[in-house]
Amino acid sequence: MQCIYCLKEGNDNDFTHGEHVIPEAFGKFKNNFVLRKIVCNECNQYFGDNLETDFARDTYEGGIARYEYKIKKPCDLKSIGKRSRIKIRILEGFFKGAYAYREYVPQKGQICLSPLPQVGFLKADSSGYDYFLLDEIPGAVFFNDSLYNINNSMGFVILGCDHKTAADALKRKGFSLRTGENRDSFCIQPGSHRVYGKGDRTIMRAIAKIGFNYLAYWEGAAFVLQNAFDPIRKYIRTGEQSDYPIASISKTAILPEERVSGLRKLGHIIVTHWMFDGASPFVFISIFNWTCYAICLAKNFSGEKRNIARGHFFNLQDKKIVTLKQSKNE
Repeated sequence: MQCIYCLKEGNDNDFTHGEHVIPEAFGKFKNNFVLRKIVCNECNQYFGDNLETDFARDTYEGGIARYEYKIKKPCDLKSIGKRSRIKIRILEGFFKGAYAYREYVPQKGQICLSPLPQVGFLKADSSGYDYFLLDEIPGAVFFNDSLYNINNSMGFVILGCDHKTAADALKRKGFSLRTGENRDSFCIQPGSHRVYGKGDRTIMRAIAKIGFNYLAYWEGAAFVLQNAFDPIRKYIRTGEQSDYPIASISKTAILPEERVSGLRKLGHIIVTHWMFDGASPFVFISIFNWTCYAICLAKNFSGEKRNIARGHFFNLQDKKIVTLKQSKNE
């Protein structure tokens, strides 16, 4: 038997672990899709320790949605903390505009927002502060004193770090921190906030693995072992980038009936079909039916052609996997 990722051959002892199409961290489903005897133990372990850990802890889907939809308990949150890819902006209250991250606070028994290291500049009209992360403080040469009143006794407010750290960061940008209240120990009240983040290559590789696993589950090892899939398998296993874009993100809903504003069904979606006049196989993935990830599995495919058009909805309410009907436009 041969691994569809590293292409190494081995015996039964090298292929003892099942590889889930959608990691169990995002829900356990009835009659779940699991690859057996085609992903070696070494690759399975690597994916679990590297790609899946980051995706499950440091994305909106893993670090926020899993807890909001009660896939995981609040006390199970393992926050990346201040190094997180996820950033949160507070939209109301004293901390309006401040940056935060989520962490579980045992004393409160819940997930709370804690401030990232930042400094707030008092607005000239004293209506509040404009907050800047320490590595994003504007240089004093560009400072507009008509916008800010930093000479006020409350000209600066410090969040998420001590006075010296903030003073050093400001000094590097040409400011002198003579005043400023340190609110490092304050826990920001959640209130209204906006979440944003970045999907770097590690996250994209984790998503691409889901898509490649899905194709392998339905078409079998022999099909995905074709040389045409070497770029995608290398991208997933080693991070090697091909000479064409493999992954992209959009907010477009996958399901045709949901491509308008409004609530979406609660679950995960995977759809595969041919794109660009049947030249390239693509997979579209949406975890929690939120962001749509488009993965090019092979560009200008020259191998054995098959009808790969299919899709499934992983229902998080009843834990069932539903086959999607293919529309004429897909």
